Amino acid sequence: MTEESVVSKVEELMETLDDIKRYNALAHSLKRFAIIIVGSITVFAILTGVFEFFDLRLVLDRPMFLSIAFLSLLIPVTGIVAGVLFVRRRINSVRTGEWRKELLHGFPSALKILVELDWGKTFDEISMGKLSYGLYVLVKTAAYWIVSVFALSLIGNAAIFLILQRADFFGELPWGGLALLIVLLLLGNDLWKRYSDILALDMLLMELRWFSFEFRRTEFKT
Repeated sequence: MTEESVVSKVEELMETLDDIKRYNALAHSLKRFAIIIVGSITVFAILTGVFEFFDLRLVLDRPMFLSIAFLSLLIPVTGIVAGVLFVRRRINSVRTGEWRKELLHGFPSALKILVELDWGKTFDEISMGKLSYGLYVLVKTAAYWIVSVFALSLIGNAAIFLILQRADFFGELPWGGLALLIVLLLLGNDLWKRYSDILALDMLLMELRWFSFEFRRTEFKT
């Protein structure tokens, strides 16, 4: 392994570890993100239950009931937006790239970085980052799907209410499959990218374990 290739490998490694720092910042934000999402959806579900329990669609006139229903839908939508913005703010606050100036000195600095690197801690951080990243994707996708179910249910039942003059609404279940299809169409590329990122982290773990093994061998011993 040449000195140039070592410097290049170390640069790739440190860039990836910067990404892992962001993922771990996500891990620290995941609990609050889930609370925001679940809380907003719970409030909306309670309001929906109140509407159903008191049968407000029969008590209120159509424009008033539909206005209240659509306004209540803004609660989970606002929750998702607030949760995503909160996570992004935490991720963007992570300081990265502090190693770049040192790496400008070439092979000696790259070697120093490798010597000082805690490999065991690095492996643990990558594993934790991968898990946090996956959980964030699942919670975010589930939130989109749940809100889509309620939105489609509200819009579909509103159309039935206004056009067919029927008071007996369909439940949320018939809209679940359609909502899932819409979410997959809207988030398909993003989900595939995140899935590829998780696979890339798996590959990175294997490469790093090999690289750490090679580094500990006689090639860098003096």
